[in-house]
Amino acid sequence: MAALLLLLLSLHTLMFSCDGQENNYDRLAESYKKGVDLALEKLHSHARIQHHFLFFRSLLQSDIEPGFDVKYIYHHFYLKATNCPKGTTNSTSCQFRNDRPLIDCAVCYKTFKEAIEQEPKPYIHCVHKTTLTPEMTTTRQEYCNRLGYSSGSPTLLASTGNKTVSEPSCSLHTLRMMAAGLLLLICAAGALLRSAEAQNPYDELPDDYRKGVDLALEQLNSHVAVQHHFRFLKSLEKSGIDSGFGVRYLYHHFYLKPTRCAKGTPAADTQRCTFRNDRPIMDCAVCYKIADDQIETSPRPYVHCIQKPRMTEEMRTTRTDHCSKMSYNSGAPTLLAVSTGSQQQK
Repeated sequence: MAALLLLLLSLHTLMFSCDGQENNYDRLAESYKKGVDLALEKLHSHARIQHHFLFFRSLLQSDIEPGFDVKYIYHHFYLKATNCPKGTTNSTSCQFRNDRPLIDCAVCYKTFKEAIEQEPKPYIHCVHKTTLTPEMTTTRQEYCNRLGYSSGSPTLLASTGNKTVSEPSCSLHTLRMMAAGLLLLICAAGALLRSAEAQNPYDELPDDYRKGVDLALEQLNSHVAVQHHFRFLKSLEKSGIDSGFGVRYLYHHFYLKPTRCAKGTPAADTQRCTFRNDRPIMDCAVCYKIADDQIETSPRPYVHCIQKPRMTEEMRTTRTDHCSKMSYNSGAPTLLAVSTGSQQQK
């Protein structure tokens, strides 16, 4: 593991310290190029701009994919003046000039099938780097977070898919060295990942708790908006009351995490589904009655799952109240107050 980390750091240093003449714009994904083009169009529309500007480098990229070919994109980058006049159509011979300040730009917008949508209106803010203020930065972040949040997704700048990008320009020889090192890194990481995921935390759960996880997965997969297969990640809290005669009341608070497999993947193949880190974790709480190792339909099992960033104190209170009343009505002590069956798992 230490050697793997050392290799990763070495590759990172090599990748972002090399300095060549390749066009950074060409390395951008198409959906990010469109945002840069929007900023350049707006910048060149100002009468006071006399020189042709080109994309210089990315500072931050973030995106959310709610599904159905829709993406919400945020991009923070620099534009740099060249020695060509504004309106130049063929910029291949344009050279950057260092006697003009960089233009600091932030854009966020919605794309559908790789085309920028007009609603919500794309946000573009460009200013000389030397005149950018903390207030401007805050305004950018608040606007773009609202854009992502209004889509029903976590805030765009809080997305776990955020990437900080420096200026990558390397010689062909250096790129080949990087590719070889990266291949070694991927192989080593894959071996570690397979070893870690071989110990499936779901398999370590007692059968009665697995039944509750299965209930939550069944409810989650019934939603049309869910496009990926989810797997059990870890328990946060478990509590149980034995009422006698084979009857138990169970409470389980746990996380589900999306994988790279499509929803509906057969159960036999799900162990090959690797977790993905660009989607929010689902925070779930279930409570139910077990009799003779089967979940009873009365009282009705309680299942509540929500994206972790959206979890509120009111929701936690509702969960607690519901599950406490379920066990209290059975004549047993409240399920969440029992001390012998509760366990916190990190």
